[in-house]
Amino acid sequence: MAVPNIRVTELVAGLVQLVPGTRYEVPAPGVSAIYLPEDGPIMVQSGDRKAVQVEKGGLCSLPKGGMHTLHAPGHPLVRQGHLDPPFPIDPPHGDGPVIFAGRMPSVSNPLPDIVPDIIVLSRAEMRQERQLDLIFSLIRENALTPEEDRTQITHRLAEVAAIILLEYVLRSLKSDGLNAAAGVGDPHIRKALLAIHENPDEAWTLDRLASQAGLSRSVFAQRFREIVDQTPVDYLTRIRMARATRLLRANELSVSEIAFEVGYKSDASFHKAFKRMIGVSPNAYRKQKRKG
Repeated sequence: MAVPNIRVTELVAGLVQLVPGTRYEVPAPGVSAIYLPEDGPIMVQSGDRKAVQVEKGGLCSLPKGGMHTLHAPGHPLVRQGHLDPPFPIDPPHGDGPVIFAGRMPSVSNPLPDIVPDIIVLSRAEMRQERQLDLIFSLIRENALTPEEDRTQITHRLAEVAAIILLEYVLRSLKSDGLNAAAGVGDPHIRKALLAIHENPDEAWTLDRLASQAGLSRSVFAQRFREIVDQTPVDYLTRIRMARATRLLRANELSVSEIAFEVGYKSDASFHKAFKRMIGVSPNAYRKQKRKG
């Protein structure tokens, strides 16, 4: 699946502080959003999906736009707020996590259906994707420079960042034998694929995925196997293992932490699935990559 042409004609970026206890609503119709927490984690919820945590040094992208909310974790939500541009370029000094926030029009950049509505990368994954980390550092530096007009520079950097991020997503889809592109043409299977890719750590069962697809359990299982060439459970496991191998290579989280990150409630079930899919244990895989 080829990366579509990306053109950025407008970019609003700056620093935002999330006041603890406040849920910030972002309507954002037709606007792509990007958030990079600078000094603490944040929670992002897209539409009616469950909220996801984005850690310090990580990244959250909503490439297709749409309503979402943000808040600082660990505090009862007692107030409503709004996150509206223009965003300040001077560092805030109050309480709450500071994020670098950016918005750009999405209506002129139609994306493949299989691209998730929300993309979250951990700090370890950002370091693994060095180009992405570097590009966003450059965007931040130029966007927060008030002395001169850096509009053209930030726009071109944003285009490069969007392309690299989409390449990352599409490359992930192809890793370890994934065949997501084959299911895009079927509207029912596409819904299940999107559910898996957006929330791979969810406790998916065949019944729940069939419900997402709007099909009976038996029809869904047969159609998924015919189109994607593997069972829904195997596909979900491959998605999880693709992320697990990236986290193991990054070498920042323990095996137990990675097991939880990719959706396993016990180390034993994660070890069993990893060895079945990859051929070695998670610890052995990490040692091999360290030597390499």
